[in-house]
Amino acid sequence: MPVDARAALSALTALLGGALAAFVLTAPPGGRWSVSASDRELDRYISAQPTGVAMGVVLAVVVYLLLQHRGSRRLAWATMAAGTAVLVSGRFAVVGVAGLDGLTALHYLKTAAAGAILGAAVAAVWGRRVGQLTLTLGVTVVFLAAPVFGSAAVSYSTSVIGEPSWWLLAAVGAGAVACAVVRDEGSRVQRAGAHELRVALASAVAIAVSNRLLLAWIGQQPVDASRSTAWAVIAVSVAVVLVTTEVCARMVDGPDGRFLLGATAIAAAATPVLADLRVPRLGVADFGVAPWVAVTVAVLSVAVGLRASMRWRLPLAGLALAAVVPLLAALRPDLGNSGALLLVRLALVGAGAGLALGATAPGAAALAATGLGIPFVSTVFYAVATVPTTRTVFGGSYQPLPGVETSRGPDAVLDRELLSIPHYDDRLTGIVLLVAVAFCAFGIRALGRPRTAPAPDAPDAPDAA
Repeated sequence: MPVDARAALSALTALLGGALAAFVLTAPPGGRWSVSASDRELDRYISAQPTGVAMGVVLAVVVYLLLQHRGSRRLAWATMAAGTAVLVSGRFAVVGVAGLDGLTALHYLKTAAAGAILGAAVAAVWGRRVGQLTLTLGVTVVFLAAPVFGSAAVSYSTSVIGEPSWWLLAAVGAGAVACAVVRDEGSRVQRAGAHELRVALASAVAIAVSNRLLLAWIGQQPVDASRSTAWAVIAVSVAVVLVTTEVCARMVDGPDGRFLLGATAIAAAATPVLADLRVPRLGVADFGVAPWVAVTVAVLSVAVGLRASMRWRLPLAGLALAAVVPLLAALRPDLGNSGALLLVRLALVGAGAGLALGATAPGAAALAATGLGIPFVSTVFYAVATVPTTRTVFGGSYQPLPGVETSRGPDAVLDRELLSIPHYDDRLTGIVLLVAVAFCAFGIRALGRPRTAPAPDAPDAPDAA
């Protein structure tokens, strides 16, 4: 069977473009920051991380809506190239930024560009099977594996996992320009109906905003609050997120709403693995396994799941496979949080994600733009996985050593440091996340059934003579 070079180029560019957008949109709360700034500046900067991601995810849907109105795939590729150019400019600019306010502005610019890239990628390839699969592969793999690129202490950067690599920026930019130049006769961006557009945009806004506001509510709880209070707040937050997603999914005509629930379930199931991959508890690095091994495991497992979804449309089987991760967290919280077993857990959730997302992939591109962004704004689930069971407070002061001149003036080393280490060792974490996956699974099962239409009224019987 001959290979269409144009289709292959589009699929490869969609893969890399989805990976680039996902990398920029990956900004988990917290992290370890080593910068010179006031507490207020640090709080404002850290708060901007999830806010920028939420903005980018909503913008992805908006960009698709605009592109589908124009209908040109060439314009979609040009939009992706423009978004990549913005990221390249930001990559150059971040080196010269001196303060956190400048980094915050760059973060918003980057997430907006990433949202434009994601929306343009959906517009360019959705409706073509290979393009859909490669775009889903790129987004899902980076969502699962991006935490391994974090460093032990972030200095001046727009993200806790650092900046996108030059080779990825160059590849996406070159591929998008090539796809825009190559003629693609008779190919138009998938058009969407008015109801579909309203539902897609409303769902993106509702899910992103609810997660952001609830994360802020969780973060505002007193440091000395009891564990029961902390878990009550988190339980309410998770319930609100799940109900919001369910309502959005039911607003969709047909079974395409299952994709929103599937993406939410995968975000919940993957959270324990993502928490363990985060620095400074980077299990794969600590045990002598290079980060590229974790990336390879993610690529292979998600690809296997997507390939299986082409033959078996079994989203519940994918969720069941991914649910093994929170189930293990509920039974043995300390099992597989580092080394080879962490890679096994990553493979389980990756294969489950590929099968579930591939089996629920919507025909409507607008809903695809919404669903692909859901994992990145699901910050409430990450808050579930980082509830501390104990609190340790360190105090002290620095005094130069008598007679040792090199011990004086340690300003370059002892800058203000904000430390927020994810802590994950509570059985309740696994239970809550498992319930979230089960809730989404039941929702998918219900939406998979044909909706019963009301029977037409019987015609009136003629009057008896």
